Amino acid sequence: MMGRGVAGSMLQRLGKLFRQLLAAFLLLSSFVLAGEYWLRGHQGRERIITSQAAMPWQELLQESEDCHHELRPLMQVTLEATPGRLIEIRTDKLGCRGVVRKETRGEEGYRILLLGDDLILGGTVPEGSTVSSRLEKFLERETSRELQIINGGVPGYCPLLSLLRFQHQLRELQPDLVILHVDMSDVHDDQIYRSLLEQRETGLVCSHPSLRLPSKAKIPLADILQRSSLAGYVFSEVRSRGPEWLAIRSEAAGQSRYDWISDHPEDRRLQVRHALEPIADLRKSVEEAGGQLLVTTCPVIWQVLPGSECPQLTRDCRIRGTTPFQSRFPFEVLQRYCEQEQIRFLDCSEAFERGDETAKLFDRVFPSLSERGMAWYARLISDYLLSHPPAQW
Repeated sequence: MMGRGVAGSMLQRLGKLFRQLLAAFLLLSSFVLAGEYWLRGHQGRERIITSQAAMPWQELLQESEDCHHELRPLMQVTLEATPGRLIEIRTDKLGCRGVVRKETRGEEGYRILLLGDDLILGGTVPEGSTVSSRLEKFLERETSRELQIINGGVPGYCPLLSLLRFQHQLRELQPDLVILHVDMSDVHDDQIYRSLLEQRETGLVCSHPSLRLPSKAKIPLADILQRSSLAGYVFSEVRSRGPEWLAIRSEAAGQSRYDWISDHPEDRRLQVRHALEPIADLRKSVEEAGGQLLVTTCPVIWQVLPGSECPQLTRDCRIRGTTPFQSRFPFEVLQRYCEQEQIRFLDCSEAFERGDETAKLFDRVFPSLSERGMAWYARLISDYLLSHPPAQW
């Protein structure tokens, strides 16, 4: 009798365990099926090309073998970066914002190329209100020369990617003057891309992670799984994002994009040096192409105004400490570097801090300039070029 009781007890425990396993399997299956149906209904989801650019700009970008990512060429897209405001973005065959321009210029022509990140692209403002368009208008009033000012801004860029894009793509423009905007986020961005650098026969490149893995022969089981939206999504993410996940990320160390501009930053001398080194290489490449280089910079909102002026943006960018930041270190280190390398440098930070209109110069949704701020930045660059003509450099 006791043996039958023990056997019955064991069967009951096994039955209970089986029911628990079955319930877990059914619950997991429900989650998998829910994910499958959701993904099938969202096949047009937006792909993230670079984590260093805001989501609205992702559809403008494509992967690059040479400079990680770039604007899609010959594109015409209408974006709603901010609610209720539609912005048209057009690019030429080289992926520069604006209409297709003349291939050649006359003897009196003068070509200026602007490089930088989304501030230079100006994705939040109409084409005619970008820094490059405003600069062209300001300079045309003061000179009789035929001007061509090209907008080479790309979201998520830093001096390293600007250097690579010029060397591999934009050098053929043979600009007379290249203006590089150095953004306060560039030190952080450089850390992300630097770990993806490699030397090839064509020179130094930073290829996008999705282009780095060679194609593999199809495995029957994998082919079956890829017919599933859920499994296909997992495979494609691992394949395209895997190398980038392994890249050195400052977020892993608890750093934010703007930590180095705070009043009491940690020691970032090595990262700052790495971020600025490509500027000297860019100068060499520009001069070899027959042009000259000017480096410019302007502050971000937290260097001029308190974070309470843009609370959501302050939280999104993980700004810590009392704002506005009082430290002049970022501007001073840029000044010293450019003096050491004998590169022309324009610091617009103090000009952004003067006057009653300062608050209107900055965007509140993105860490960039407003339409008025871009016009002011272009005015400062224009005034500098007119008072310090590149012909005299």
